[in-house]
Amino acid sequence: MAWIYNLLEQIETFITEHLWIAPFFSLLLPFLEAIIPSLPLTAIISLNISVLAIAYGAVPGTILAIVLSTLGSFLGMFLIFHLIRLTLSKRFIQKVEESEHGKWFIKIVETGNTGLMLTIMSNPLLPSSILNYAISLTNIPVKKYVFLTLTSRIIIILFLVFLGSIFDIQSNPLNILWVMLVYSAIILLYGFVIRYRNKHKTS
Repeated sequence: MAWIYNLLEQIETFITEHLWIAPFFSLLLPFLEAIIPSLPLTAIISLNISVLAIAYGAVPGTILAIVLSTLGSFLGMFLIFHLIRLTLSKRFIQKVEESEHGKWFIKIVETGNTGLMLTIMSNPLLPSSILNYAISLTNIPVKKYVFLTLTSRIIIILFLVFLGSIFDIQSNPLNILWVMLVYSAIILLYGFVIRYRNKHKTS
């Protein structure tokens, strides 16, 4: 993984020297991350915020980074979704079958639990590309797929942007552990709230 971070540093340096291409790369990098599982989304979001803040200012740059990162990530996932459905389903089903996350997620999709699917897809700790492969191999309607994918991308990127700024991930990548801890706490709290709500309804 070290070479990937080194490459991203070189890309960031190049963009900083040619700020007019910052929006293009801010769209392209999340697009590629949605296709290539090994690319780190957290580092890409940090890169986008950094270069766009230099180009357009802190607040406008951050807003533009959120919009372009979300759009790029969604378009990458949507492209894979269509490619798998149209031509490559047999090739990708092997990857899903080799992944415990993929097989587990397919079972959840088949139950039709939209809330649970959205919660899982919004988890930055899970491999989004594998989940995308898995959901693409199901019979999920396109409209539902678009809703789940676009919403989850917005949630993940907002989460990484705001918690990333709080914990300064760009300067200290190890702070991603704090981001994971906060996300896990939010999910646990969400689970307790849903369980309490369900018990309250049945009583």
